[in-house]
Amino acid sequence: MGEVDIFKALADPTRLKILECIRNEEKCICEIIPYTGKSQPNVSQHLKVLNHAGIINERKDGTRIMVKVSNKDIFKVIDKVKRIK
Repeated sequence: MGEVDIFKALADPTRLKILECIRNEEKCICEIIPYTGKSQPNVSQHLKVLNHAGIINERKDGTRIMVKVSNKDIFKVIDKVKRIK
C-alpha cells in the first residue's frame, strides 16, 4: 500500500488509539475493544483499514485473533506529528 493509504489510516482517533493499545506488544482483539470503548464491529472495521494500509498484522491463536504493529517505525511518524501541535 502507498503513503496515502497510511496517512488515511492514521487520520482517525480510534485507529490511533488502537495503535497506542498495541504499541508495545501484540494483543487480542478482545483486549483492544474495551481499550477503545467502541463496539466490536466498529473496532473490526478500524482494524480492517489498518490492515489494508499494512500498518498491522493479524494472526489466529486458537479462537483468538492477535494483532500487532507490522513496523514500529509508524510510531516515529505519530510521535513527530504529536510534537507539531
